[in-house]
Amino acid sequence: MKYTALLFLLCLLACKNDPTEQQASGTPELPGGFAEFYQKFHSDSLFQVAHIVFPLEGLPNNADSATVASKDFRWLPETWRMQRQFDFEVSEYQREIVPLTETIVMERIVHSTGEFGMVRRFAIVGGEWHLIYYAGVNRLSK
Repeated sequence: MKYTALLFLLCLLACKNDPTEQQASGTPELPGGFAEFYQKFHSDSLFQVAHIVFPLEGLPNNADSATVASKDFRWLPETWRMQRQFDFEVSEYQREIVPLTETIVMERIVHSTGEFGMVRRFAIVGGEWHLIYYAGVNRLSK
């Protein structure tokens, strides 16, 4: 059962987007307004909290198999910590951002060793972008 959490996260992170859907620069075409939202989301704490659908579905950092199996973990405003944008040019993390539809974007951030990663999903809710899912940093099985 302990490996269920790792298998779940590995499955999420193993899915790769179709390279034919990427722009010439090698990055996927993001839906309108998402890039601006993403920038403000990581620089303004009040904006960030206002653009999260609480109670937020997801997984805590270092989730155990019981938490994964219960599927009832939720992030709450009282325990939320401001998320800052990574500088992927100098960090040991790599990002894959995948527009699933015009209104849903999935982001995977994985350490260069492939041992740790996180997943976030953003969607348009009520006409604005919001964070709708966050699986914190967890160990990934190899």
